[in-house]
Amino acid sequence: MMKALMVSLAVVGLAACATVQVPPERLEHSQASIRGAEEMGANGVPAAKMHLQLARDQNELAKTMASNGDARAVLVLARAESDAELALGLAREVSVHSDALKATEDLKAVRARGTP
Repeated sequence: MMKALMVSLAVVGLAACATVQVPPERLEHSQASIRGAEEMGANGVPAAKMHLQLARDQNELAKTMASNGDARAVLVLARAESDAELALGLAREVSVHSDALKATEDLKAVRARGTP
């Protein structure tokens, strides 16, 4: 009887210290989204920079939560990925806007020269 009680307590103790296994592809995808935003220049766009930092923080928080056994780590990781994607979109928007302004200036220059 005492042996069964000790085994039960040991199992409960180990279960409390268990880590949550975050699917590796989720972690990789989140990190890839962060890298993509960085490569697109999100650090140079204030709004994108904020979301990129949130994504980094949430990515680290998810790792910590998973190692502490918190099942919500997967949700925090999804939020990190969403913030990274938003940062990427905001950075891309600035890039596209800049390209559009340059194209407009080029068109004005061509029209000013006239057509032969």
